[in-house]
Amino acid sequence: MTCMTRAMLLLCACLSPAVLAQQVPASPSMKPVPASSTQAPADALLVLPGDFLSERTTLAELQARFGADNIRLAADGQAGGADATLYPDDPTRRAYLTFHDNGGVAHVLVDDRDTRWRGKHGVRIGMSLAELRQANGKPFYYTGFDAEGRGYVSDQWSPALDDDDATLGALDVGEDEWMYFGVVLGLRGGAAPPAAWPRDESVSSDDPRYQHLGALVEVTALQARTSLDDEW
Repeated sequence: MTCMTRAMLLLCACLSPAVLAQQVPASPSMKPVPASSTQAPADALLVLPGDFLSERTTLAELQARFGADNIRLAADGQAGGADATLYPDDPTRRAYLTFHDNGGVAHVLVDDRDTRWRGKHGVRIGMSLAELRQANGKPFYYTGFDAEGRGYVSDQWSPALDDDDATLGALDVGEDEWMYFGVVLGLRGGAAPPAAWPRDESVSSDDPRYQHLGALVEVTALQARTSLDDEW
């Protein structure tokens, strides 16, 4: 994925380090890391959206959790349009961060093929569209595909609720979460689009016209975003 592509996916313009470091109200979701956590498996921290990220989570809190040396601000190097990069030299743990004007986390993007990051319920890069549907436990909607062959799922994990089905999709916002989980979709192996291929439209994962895409389309990036309009 090119730097230009990442810039299109990220939500905020780059901010100065001074702005990113400013204080915002303490995040209700940021839990202190216990002293013994240094002996815990590293992957326990590499889950999106996780229970420690919200629109109030600051750069300082992320530095305390992951280590200041593991976060590089955009001013210190290329970050593909992001404000900062977590583990910039380690493609197995790298993530791109953007921040709201108030200094809280706005967006997290992971797009390395061999990443150790996972989404909730085990969603991973390389997972097929059919497997993603299974993980959600019910149909969801995705938007796509654009001119570069990308599709997106953001806050469309649950169809319109009605009297017959009031349950949320498993990948929708859950308890103790303050971010919207999403994925980017693309064709496996860079293959050419099949004849039946949605273009720039909203499509159900259960659309009978596109059931063949279940095995052809895969998750190419994980992301999570916050909104300042939400009142959790």
